[in-house]
Amino acid sequence: MVDDWLSESVSDGAKSVIVLGSIDRLTISELSKEFSMGILLFSSKKETISPLPKELTFIDRKESASVIKEKLENFMLLDYDSPPTVKVSKSISDESTSEYNKILDLTISEIDSTMRARRTRSETGYLRQRQVFVNLAGYLTKRIPTEWNGLAQGSLAVVVGAGPSLDVTLPFLKSGIPKPIIVASDSSLTALRSANLNPDFVVSIDPQKTFESCSEEGYSPGIAVLSSQSHESWSKKWGKNCCYLSGRIITEDWLTEKGISKTDVIAINNAGLTALMVANFLNPSAILTLGMDLSGGGAGQERYAKNTNRAHVQIFASHYHKIPGNFSDTVTTPFLSDWQETSAFCRKISENKTIINLNDRGAKLEGATLVHPDQVEELKNVLNQIIKPFNSEELVLLNKRKSLRGLGLNQLLCQLTTICDSIWDTFPKQENENNAILLNFLRETLADHDKAKLLGDFAFSVMPIISPEKEPTPLELKGFSKEIETLIWKLEDAILECNPEDDFLSRFFTEKFN
Repeated sequence: MVDDWLSESVSDGAKSVIVLGSIDRLTISELSKEFSMGILLFSSKKETISPLPKELTFIDRKESASVIKEKLENFMLLDYDSPPTVKVSKSISDESTSEYNKILDLTISEIDSTMRARRTRSETGYLRQRQVFVNLAGYLTKRIPTEWNGLAQGSLAVVVGAGPSLDVTLPFLKSGIPKPIIVASDSSLTALRSANLNPDFVVSIDPQKTFESCSEEGYSPGIAVLSSQSHESWSKKWGKNCCYLSGRIITEDWLTEKGISKTDVIAINNAGLTALMVANFLNPSAILTLGMDLSGGGAGQERYAKNTNRAHVQIFASHYHKIPGNFSDTVTTPFLSDWQETSAFCRKISENKTIINLNDRGAKLEGATLVHPDQVEELKNVLNQIIKPFNSEELVLLNKRKSLRGLGLNQLLCQLTTICDSIWDTFPKQENENNAILLNFLRETLADHDKAKLLGDFAFSVMPIISPEKEPTPLELKGFSKEIETLIWKLEDAILECNPEDDFLSRFFTEKFN
């Protein structure tokens, strides 16, 4: 029996537990009583009792990180509301400490990123889904085309983030290097305008980040690269000079089931990482990153450079992580998953092209060649020897978009309209509204595969609250039904914004499709 643990990370309300190191049958029995949804055990086969109790899932500590990550993700699906408690057994030997430390780091990281994603979807599910429908017409008709792959061949792509180091490194772009193709994150726009630099692409994927919070009226350079969840202010400012990326979006998964393929490059995690992915997709000879710090300045709370006019936006996290630094052993960050995904992507693409991180601080990006601003003249000399200038004026490909048209578009719009009509048919009449009717409407609507996947993030955020074991309040039920009503209106607006054929429009306004 384990009377005491080497370490414990206790989660209030947890119904599952993750254990590192061997434990005996009595301990398993006690844990199964306390954690009814299951036990995940990391140990070695020779240290583990046999046969395994049914309430325990075993993973060999020598499994690869990818397998461990997948098993953690599956285990965390058992309890949506609370993260698992994590316990480290005193049985761990000195020779296995390193292995278990890696597993513990991966476990804590996975719990942190999963629960953050769940909280975000729970808190902003309706907002995100509303943005998906606001952007739906653009997503269907103006996605980034495959033909842009290779657009920057032979040239330098510069990815501009908004971290504190940008104050020091942005002047590098002013002179002395071959003209690059600039892919900027949304938060860097004010800094670029002040420096009289116009990016070729501007990436914005956050549903809550507005154009007005990042730029000034009249400054909308290049092409806006958006996700289906981007705030609508970006597409309004750029007009026809927009393109859309696919992402980890449930509604887009539904569209894929209907034959609408996703884009070759994916919006992921944050604007900086997505900008890096876009730059890599354009296939330049080398990629240079500026302002990609991935760690907070000061005590960890400073996120933005002063020249972005966003330095007042600070992050006060409940937990800061120590990660490898560029010029120190470790740096502090509240953006652990951002750094992990960015560093992993840099490591992956560095196998085929050069990545240069111009920085005087920040977190280490695996695979990137670190260059301090003091070495900038040497860097300019190298770039001038191996890179040709980028010329966007001759590229008619920039006008091309991946678009759904003709019969395919008409078929999809018919399917969407059918779902809208079906929801309207069952929508509770105001005079008949009561808690039981509203709850039944919500459960039946979201039990339908097509409706639930089409309603995406909204359905994902609502389903746990209206599940059979829960008792949502009358206020919640009325709020959810009102939100569905608004979402269907937005979806119908999107259908019309796709400029369907006259025959479809005639049916849309005069007939039911279901």
